[in-house]
Amino acid sequence: MKLKNIHLYFIMVAGMITWGVSWPAAKVVGRYGDPNDLIVWRFVLAILTMLIIMKVLNIQLKFPQKSLKHVIAASVLIVFYNFNYLKGTQIGLSSLGGVIVPTISPLCTYILTILFFNKQSHLKEIVGLLVGFFGGILLIRAWEINVENIVSSGNLYFLLGAFLWSGVTIFAQKTNEDLHPINFSFWIYGLAMLIALPIFPLDSITAIFQYDILFWGNFVLISVVALGLGTTAYFITTMRLGSDKASSFMFIVPFSAVLSASFFLGEAIAVTTIIGGLLSTTAVYLINK
Repeated sequence: MKLKNIHLYFIMVAGMITWGVSWPAAKVVGRYGDPNDLIVWRFVLAILTMLIIMKVLNIQLKFPQKSLKHVIAASVLIVFYNFNYLKGTQIGLSSLGGVIVPTISPLCTYILTILFFNKQSHLKEIVGLLVGFFGGILLIRAWEINVENIVSSGNLYFLLGAFLWSGVTIFAQKTNEDLHPINFSFWIYGLAMLIALPIFPLDSITAIFQYDILFWGNFVLISVVALGLGTTAYFITTMRLGSDKASSFMFIVPFSAVLSASFFLGEAIAVTTIIGGLLSTTAVYLINK
């Protein structure tokens, strides 16, 4: 660890903690409104945050002419991801979502890179996939699954969210030579807001301003702090230290999600969640090592 980069490590740790804390915060937000009522406003706050960041960092707003189709595809996926993120935490355990998505999604992304980028596999990566597979079985408690349980527990939404975020990651990789990563985020949030408008009930457009301080504190946390600042910390670290070092910090997310959900919401931590999360995190480490 180089001393000149020490500030980046502190910034990145803080960013990943905000990602983890955002899961129980989303649970609180879900008590006030359905995803359809909130999703557009989340993108609005994220867009404003990205504009401020671009102004501070002096990043020009560039139209994604060469990679427009990839930006549109990522925008569609991120709309559905946010719906599953908000819906899953609304009806299920936020701690479980905070473990499933950041551990299963990198495994799905790895499989997609093999399919779409002809990535060559190594033995440790195959072992990692097997470890991750068993970790996923424990996380979703596959032996208890039936159609009713997987929906009512929120696990279906978390799994769909993991797959959708993998797709966003793939399309982001396809645009990395054309767009600055922060610029990319601005465009996918902006297009996502427009895509989500048809499912946004117009009679709820002002309802959000009637909610109390508890809602706004948690909504700002998931929209501005986690989606805006936390993601920006990830992008900056990726640009300075490389994607391999930046992605390793994601190991912090599941544990911060579980601990914060237990502390703030009193959610019980199942033994299968701890073991499954450790196995899945080990799998991500083996694949990215």
